[in-house]
Amino acid sequence: MQHSFLPPSGAAAWSKCPQWPSMNKKFPQDDSSESLEGSAAHWVLSEMLAGRIHKEGSLAPNSIMVTGEMLDGAELVLDTLSARKMLGPGLHIEETVSIPIHPDCFGTPDVWAFNLGAAHLEIIDYKFGHGFVDEYFNPQGLLYMIGILEKLKVQIINPMLVTVSFTICQPRCFYRGAPVRTHNYTVQEAAEHLLKLRRAAEAAMSPFPLATTNPECDHCPGRHACDALQEAAYSDAEFASDRQPHDLTPQAAALELRMLSRSLERLGARVTGLQELTLANMRAGARVAHYRIEAGRGRRQWTTSPEQIITIGKMLGKDLSKPGVITPAQAEKIIDASVISAYSVNTPGAAKLVPEHNDAASRVFGRGN
Repeated sequence: MQHSFLPPSGAAAWSKCPQWPSMNKKFPQDDSSESLEGSAAHWVLSEMLAGRIHKEGSLAPNSIMVTGEMLDGAELVLDTLSARKMLGPGLHIEETVSIPIHPDCFGTPDVWAFNLGAAHLEIIDYKFGHGFVDEYFNPQGLLYMIGILEKLKVQIINPMLVTVSFTICQPRCFYRGAPVRTHNYTVQEAAEHLLKLRRAAEAAMSPFPLATTNPECDHCPGRHACDALQEAAYSDAEFASDRQPHDLTPQAAALELRMLSRSLERLGARVTGLQELTLANMRAGARVAHYRIEAGRGRRQWTTSPEQIITIGKMLGKDLSKPGVITPAQAEKIIDASVISAYSVNTPGAAKLVPEHNDAASRVFGRGN
């Protein structure tokens, strides 16, 4: 399958660093266990949307075992689609769309539907990973939006008046936000963000794109060969910034790795110490700039033995074994919620220190999240 040079899934990276697409092409990465697991989870969802249910323990086409979490995640997406009244003939599943900012920009939204009468577009993006994905003017969602609108342009009189609901379904992000998060906006309100993406695409397609360090560097496949990141790392670690060549000798690479690993240990200890101190200060009522405390989302757990839960299920004519015992969330779909509540508890998530971003004010005073 041909890959997009400016993939919507990488827009969070190339919108900040023009050199990311070139690095992504120059240093292609093999599938990781996480990406293989994510592909299997998306396959489970597409199969469930087609009415085919696969048992836990069966194998996806990429030989990854289907897990209970994959089945739960797919059910979460189906529940969301049902609540939004999206299930039906107008549902589009994994259809590739061209993104009209550049011929080398195209992608495949997970699920979308357009209500012509209401001029409303629903886009659902399924994320199976643990890392938090922000729904607020999400760059991947924005690119999907303009690709879908381009596909529907003969049906839409005034695209600027179209309203959009972009939803992230992320069942395994336990430390921040709800598992289903939606940002509602109009195409007109998204215009300034789209302009930034167009400019970023132009910069990325220039003959000599510049590298810019940013939080996405942690996942860049070319981070080992990036001058900008190397110089920033040396500066952070208080090393001399003499530029090193890309083609490091084995000895030079090992020496640099040793130096940076030691610096990382020292910096890591300092960072975690300051995180604990800042949390303590904020809990004591101190006003602290740049950060806020956010409660993590806990998990629901049984308060009694699996054997007793299975026995209760049998008394109610339901099978709660899988083997072992199904989760409270799974059981709640087939047994009255009051029964589940009597034998389960929501465990609180750990408090997290979260950086405040520049768009915090627009979140508060702007149109809904």
